[in-house]
Amino acid sequence: MILPLASGVIAPVAPGDRPAFWAVTGRLGGHSRGEFAHANLAQHVGDDPDTVVRNLEELAGLVQIQGRELALMQPIHGNGIGRVTHAGMVHGVDSLVSEKCDLGLVAMGADCVPLVLYGSRGVEKPIISAVHCGWKGLVAGVVTATIAELRLRGVNEIQSIVGPAICGSCYSVSPDRRELVRTSTPADVSQAALGVAGGIDVRAGVLAQLARESVSSSVIGGCTFENPETLFSYRKNRKTGRQGIIIAMRENQERS
Repeated sequence: MILPLASGVIAPVAPGDRPAFWAVTGRLGGHSRGEFAHANLAQHVGDDPDTVVRNLEELAGLVQIQGRELALMQPIHGNGIGRVTHAGMVHGVDSLVSEKCDLGLVAMGADCVPLVLYGSRGVEKPIISAVHCGWKGLVAGVVTATIAELRLRGVNEIQSIVGPAICGSCYSVSPDRRELVRTSTPADVSQAALGVAGGIDVRAGVLAQLARESVSSSVIGGCTFENPETLFSYRKNRKTGRQGIIIAMRENQERS
């Protein structure tokens, strides 16, 4: 069984709110073997497909939904948003948003930042989102684009859970890549992301973007590169699995 790094519930606070269950995973638990041991969630990395399906079913169970009720994304490191009404794979996006209950939105990573958002709309049903953000997504502004989408649809208060990612000290990059971050993001975001000489701390940049938008955040998990026993890291191992983050709203107001 997949063992989450952390899990919890965002409780209703406004009249229209539903509870949203979330979980963040690493390598722990699961059924994959070899380089993908044990809780790999990605089909595209070379793992046994049937084993990945089993892992995804257990991921869904962490938020009390059926394994077939998962919305997944095939990210392209941009700022595209998939507006989701049913389960399945959404291609060419780095963000999923939905107001459907009992549907799990999933973001994965193995150094990039996975995060989920919960947007309250007062008397209307809330909207949830799952986002994948690497350094290109930081430059493209996928997090801010997602927040803008939520607010365009009436969201007035947003909470976020941010999963594990590679730290700036372990993610050394070329000067031109750092320059792209510096010139493409607001000063406070670039300062946070470029705080370590020679590297990019994408998660620090994401947290700065969230703070700029007055979004409260909880951070789960450490550096993917520094914790190989509990987290997948593409930069460290190349052939490896993907951990994930999931969020799902429920119509019922209490855990079953």
